[in-house]
Amino acid sequence: MKKRLMVEGMHCVNCVKGLNDVLTEDLEGVKVLEISLEGKYADIDVDDKVSDDQLKAAVEELGFELKEIK
Repeated sequence: MKKRLMVEGMHCVNCVKGLNDVLTEDLEGVKVLEISLEGKYADIDVDDKVSDDQLKAAVEELGFELKEIK
């Protein structure tokens, strides 16, 4: 299932790399399709077994704010 995570707090390419790493390495069943620093979003393909709460916790672990999941 494809989802768009609206993420506040990313400021540089290292932020993007960190978000990519935490989503793909810390959560099994998540594939990152695109992360946009300018658009403040991450498009992912995620298994049904990964909950929105798990996604939120992973994003916030980096100090970012997950504003919305579309």
